[in-house]
Amino acid sequence: MGIVAFAGLVGEGAANDWTAVYLFQHLGAPQAVAAAGFAVFSTTMTIGRFAGDHLAQRFGPVRLVRYCGLIAAIGLGTTLLTSQIPIALAGFALFGCGLSTIVPQVFSAAGNHDPARAGQAIAQVATVGYAGLLAGPAIIGGAAELIGLPAALGIPVLLALFMAASAGALRPRKTP
Repeated sequence: MGIVAFAGLVGEGAANDWTAVYLFQHLGAPQAVAAAGFAVFSTTMTIGRFAGDHLAQRFGPVRLVRYCGLIAAIGLGTTLLTSQIPIALAGFALFGCGLSTIVPQVFSAAGNHDPARAGQAIAQVATVGYAGLLAGPAIIGGAAELIGLPAALGIPVLLALFMAASAGALRPRKTP
């Protein structure tokens, strides 16, 4: 679960630090529009977080994380494949929407895994996860120096696909 949280928070950190840079430097967006890219990402992230508990009750955490990982991958992937600023902004919106529920669902699953040790489990998962938030922007920046920012932003796309594939880790443990 910690690795899934790490992957999700790498994506969040990458969006926080690299959205405006990508739009400005690689798509030629005016500075105000480039800054709006982060606002679009953050807005959909916030809306998704508010809706997350309802969606988890309706679809279950495994399906929710699986679909949200795919939405995040499609969103950022679309952004990286287009040269059109409005489409890129829509892609960042989908990326935020997709990432929005993943980390909260991972934390919830960690707490539910062993209710007698919920605090300890959440702390362990959060420690691993938040390392991704701190390391993500640096990972993307280092990779961008080597392969360029568009290719480096492919890392969160791959991590989103990993989260979708790893959603089964959130399945509740069977009790004897």
